[in-house]
Amino acid sequence: MKKELADKIFNDFPDMFKYRDNLQASLMAFGFECSDGWFKLIYDLCNNINTFYEGKIPEHFYIQQVKEKFGGLRFYISSAPEEVHDMIHKAEERSYFICEHCGKEHQPDDGEYTSFYRDDLPWILTLCDECLDKHIKKRYAKIRKAKEDYISDWQKEHKAPFVKGV
Repeated sequence: MKKELADKIFNDFPDMFKYRDNLQASLMAFGFECSDGWFKLIYDLCNNINTFYEGKIPEHFYIQQVKEKFGGLRFYISSAPEEVHDMIHKAEERSYFICEHCGKEHQPDDGEYTSFYRDDLPWILTLCDECLDKHIKKRYAKIRKAKEDYISDWQKEHKAPFVKGV
């Protein structure tokens, strides 16, 4: 996540990140280990937790780590009541419907889990079609053969030829 976005969360919710520079208590010294698209989701979750505690974060509560894992948000905390864990669980579930790079939300159809969940990549990601194209072009541009129109099976299936310079 960009520094200015991370700083906004750190500045607006300082009591939740009180141990962010202490690597023995928290891994937040590494920042938010996800892309900018989940900024609003994380910010809203922190705001909901802050509202639950009525702005008075208990001494025992702090956020230990926020990251992407297996294409979804992971939000690790110290001890908290069940209501806070429920908020976190809902945000983590919602992350599978939000592009991690741009923040575009996907509205699933009946019976469809999500079309943003990309488990056919070397690293599982949650990306919209546009961000997936950018990701593939960036990742495979270095190994692409000259004069090759397509660089992946996905591009062939979707008739998305390689575009130089993107």
